[in-house]
Amino acid sequence: MAHPTPPPPPQGDLEALRRLLLEPEQQALQALQDPARWEEWVARVLPEALLRRVQSDKALLYVLNPIIEEAFVRLAQRNPKLLVDILFPVLLPAIRRVVVNLFASLTQSLNQTLDQVFSLQGLRWRLEALTTGKSFAEVVLSHTLLYRVEQILLIERTSGLLLAHRVAEGVSVQDGTLVSGMLTAIGDFVRDSFDPEAGLNAVNFGERVLVVEQGPQAVLAAVVRGTPPQVLQERLLDVLGEIQTRFSDKLRSYNGDSAAFVEAHPLLDSLLEAEYKRPENRRPYAVLVILGLLLLGLGGWGWSNFQANRAWNAYLERLSNTPGLVVTEAPHRYEVRGLRDPLAPDPSSLLAGLPIRAERLRANWQPYQSLEPEIVLKRVQQRMDTPATVRLTWRDGVLVVNGRATQAWLSRLRNLAPLLGVEQLDTRELVLETP
Repeated sequence: MAHPTPPPPPQGDLEALRRLLLEPEQQALQALQDPARWEEWVARVLPEALLRRVQSDKALLYVLNPIIEEAFVRLAQRNPKLLVDILFPVLLPAIRRVVVNLFASLTQSLNQTLDQVFSLQGLRWRLEALTTGKSFAEVVLSHTLLYRVEQILLIERTSGLLLAHRVAEGVSVQDGTLVSGMLTAIGDFVRDSFDPEAGLNAVNFGERVLVVEQGPQAVLAAVVRGTPPQVLQERLLDVLGEIQTRFSDKLRSYNGDSAAFVEAHPLLDSLLEAEYKRPENRRPYAVLVILGLLLLGLGGWGWSNFQANRAWNAYLERLSNTPGLVVTEAPHRYEVRGLRDPLAPDPSSLLAGLPIRAERLRANWQPYQSLEPEIVLKRVQQRMDTPATVRLTWRDGVLVVNGRATQAWLSRLRNLAPLLGVEQLDTRELVLETP
């Protein structure tokens, strides 16, 4: 007997059941597709995630470096003023400190040079240099130097190979490998001949002393001119200890490649120091003499410059007051540009009585027709062949013609007057002659 098929549940009940079972998962899926929710979640954990990754390895730093560099370059290109505002509070004190230190060093160097050159002691040193055949610098160094570290050598203790070699500026030396080999050979000789546990501490040769400090894996040696103080040996120990600590892995795995110890160069350079004797009872006579000469020279230059400026201004004033000359530009001393009427006097003739040589002038005059009364009067007399019986004068801007002349000459004057620069003409006092 067949069982009857149960009727399907109502559609509304199925939808309610589906929502009851699947709605939380559907909401979670919809949330995953919402960019705003992703931004909120990432922003919540991003700082801690970045901090944890930086603490674990440096990969994040290497990834961000190009991005930060490009952003910095674009910022500098787009808004350089902002970059200036950011760096100004940092750079200004640093620049000021550098300038102050440089000026102090320059002053000290100048004082030392003046003492050596102009003092009695300096003269004695020059005489010693002439008599001994040494250079003056060598004599000064021998009298003023207490000690100077000229070379620093870092040597691998087991093999005696040179790891790093630093030399002070101005010191000429032989190959550092030869020095390290010599040092190793002397140390082996001492241990083989006297005490297997003995170490080499100092070697004197001529004017120099080789100061040596030994560590478990490396040897640090300093070539010193003069008498090294005890504090230098302590500094050698400190630097050697720091090198042993920072480069212990490289020292243990050393395979003959010295490039691995380039990072130790700043530590070694800090040992290249020097100390000089301080002069006692320094007399500033030489400094005062030099300063006096400098002030005298500056005063002479200032007075000469003042005189030259005054003469040049006087010349420009003469040019401006001379009819037919117009100064349009005087960009520099002894350089002038302007306009000149052909009837105006020669500008170089105005130099009379002034301490200015004509050959020093650079003048550029462009021709023009002046309307100044003096020049117009000269132009009329020249172009009109004014007879001796005619007298021309200016009266309130009007050219007054007196005397006796022919009708032809008067007609020619009236025709040419506007072209010659005469605006108004008065011929009432002119008497016409009959031919």
